[in-house]
Amino acid sequence: MHEQILRGVALNAGAPADVLLRLLAVEAQSCWEALCTERDLPAELLDAVLTHPDRQVRRHIGRNPHLDPAQRARLLDHPDPKTAIALIREPLRWPPGTSPRPLPDAVLRRMLAAPPEILSSAELLDELVFTHSAKRACAVAAAHPLPEIRAAACGYRRALSDEQWHALENDPDPQVRAAITRVTAYDTKVIEPADMPPHRGHYHSLLLQTRRLSRAVLDQLTAGNDPSDLSFLSFNPYLPPDVVELLVSHPEESLRGAAARRDDLTADQLARLAADPVQTVRIAVSTHPGLGEPERAAIIVDCWPRDSFNRIKPGPLTEPAVAIAHAYSVNPLLRRSAAREPGLPQAVAARLAEDPDQGVRVRLALCHPAPPPALLLRCYLEYDGPDRWHLTTLPGFPVAGLTRFARDPDPAVRLLALLGPEVPEDLVDALLSDPDDQVATAAIVHPRLPAHRLRELLGTDRAPLAAANPALDAATLHELLDGAGVPRR
Repeated sequence: MHEQILRGVALNAGAPADVLLRLLAVEAQSCWEALCTERDLPAELLDAVLTHPDRQVRRHIGRNPHLDPAQRARLLDHPDPKTAIALIREPLRWPPGTSPRPLPDAVLRRMLAAPPEILSSAELLDELVFTHSAKRACAVAAAHPLPEIRAAACGYRRALSDEQWHALENDPDPQVRAAITRVTAYDTKVIEPADMPPHRGHYHSLLLQTRRLSRAVLDQLTAGNDPSDLSFLSFNPYLPPDVVELLVSHPEESLRGAAARRDDLTADQLARLAADPVQTVRIAVSTHPGLGEPERAAIIVDCWPRDSFNRIKPGPLTEPAVAIAHAYSVNPLLRRSAAREPGLPQAVAARLAEDPDQGVRVRLALCHPAPPPALLLRCYLEYDGPDRWHLTTLPGFPVAGLTRFARDPDPAVRLLALLGPEVPEDLVDALLSDPDDQVATAAIVHPRLPAHRLRELLGTDRAPLAAANPALDAATLHELLDGAGVPRR
């Protein structure tokens, strides 16, 4: 119970700095991870964390999604190299209201040039390409003043622009030019049967997806007709036309569906895939850039796939004309992709806000910088994906009149009743006994919970939740820490 109360205090948004500083004592170590990774940190607390004698406390900062990247970057200034290297680590999850914020270029530049007590510059870059800073890290490395870092960047050709690659090809340092030569030789090498690994595994599948394969290798793979090998081949950009045709006309529908996404399909192949007897194949080819709108409209689809809404974030910026064209497409999948573009003109966004496809509406609500308030509420009421609660944190979400949802059969909708700025205290009190744990928990931590009820809860098995209520005053929080055996500073 004491450990759970400590965690509640650590997550209390109203806890003053002097209360939170007490939690850095060794007696409160059970809540260190929650304290350092699951909330924003006042400047005084951040200073104390970064000078804490226990390395584990300091390293938690690298996983905090609530901190500004510049605050996380302070790990670089720590003399302990293992603390500094923790900056590479990213949050394990991005809770509602937060989104990945890549490290600034200046921080990446410093990281790559740091003394290699733990990792070399090349190893650091290898680690960074698996983070949200991947593309920027490669670009920074390609223009880094140190030649060994520019040489490491040569290994990430696909992450670099043509201009960046051309600059590396003409780099004045022989170390960089030698790296370019090695990468070019690797990319242009034709894989022969003798180069294939003896056992199927990750390297085997990587070769099939990304490398230039000799005719002998292709003949072996197509003659074997192994579905997994052919599936990997469908991603290979270097296939000759006859192998592409084999995939397009293969009796296995999953292979035809995978081949339908290739850029090198002919008009005849597109037409055949658009009329495929299997709907999933027709859906796969329906977004192909080689099709016109009349051809898309002619594709028969009984039911479009439900959008997964899996942590929807704004998409990569595309040409405005392309995004607008997709927004007016007859294909809902293309309209969904357009709805992720944060730079859509207001008139186009207004059109998508009324789109008949739920996926289009929800993507627009989550990704547009100023979605209509009515759209935000409508999407919350209609959609049940992992980003649902995030909708309530967006600017413009309407909070007036939400108490009307207090008796809704859907517990997620009943939660809306607690968002109003003037929700009655008696309603918060009533929701304490809600049959849904999430609603009852939200009522316990609500700042408008009657004071006498909050004091009662502190003496029950719900005390850990009550400890997170921001209405608790500093004196009460100090008393909770006293009871949990945490010494005063």
